[in-house]
Amino acid sequence: MKKLMLILILSVLMISFTSAFLGTIKENECVNIKTILNTTSVNISSISYPNSTIIITEQPMTKVGHTFNYSFCNTNTIGIYIYDYYDSEGNVYVNDFEITSTGKSSNNKIPIYLLISGLVLLILGYLFESPPIGFFSGILFILVGTFLMIYGFENITDLYTRGFALVIIGFGMTISFLAGYSWLDEY
Repeated sequence: MKKLMLILILSVLMISFTSAFLGTIKENECVNIKTILNTTSVNISSISYPNSTIIITEQPMTKVGHTFNYSFCNTNTIGIYIYDYYDSEGNVYVNDFEITSTGKSSNNKIPIYLLISGLVLLILGYLFESPPIGFFSGILFILVGTFLMIYGFENITDLYTRGFALVIIGFGMTISFLAGYSWLDEY
């Protein structure tokens, strides 16, 4: 049982949410697509809206030294835009950028991950009849609620997200209290 707990805790700590992309830009603002290549020319092959509709095709990038730049201002749709470009040697590159209403990146991965982890631990605690696993499940629910209380969901912090956060915190506290009581009862 201790090995299972150690594996679960390590798996929670080892998973990361990294992504390489151009960045997050505010809606209706221009995006400067830049790349540094040792080549004579670079062309934007295509830029796609979040729904995969192609907006731009075959546009040259402006060269200054080894830096190539293309200014893209048609950012009225929220979501992830994908663009690809190629150099004069035939190398192809693909990248993306995100457009949000605030210009801040979405933070929905952390609470969703914590919520799924809490549910998995809750189910495992119930199946193995293990109060320690149930207790840690409750702690994860409390963390999700606290995160949503502070940051909201998708950068929206209003009365609804705070109410939902309070419900999750209450659920986590109930689970932690019941599991902790059962845990103490074993001794």
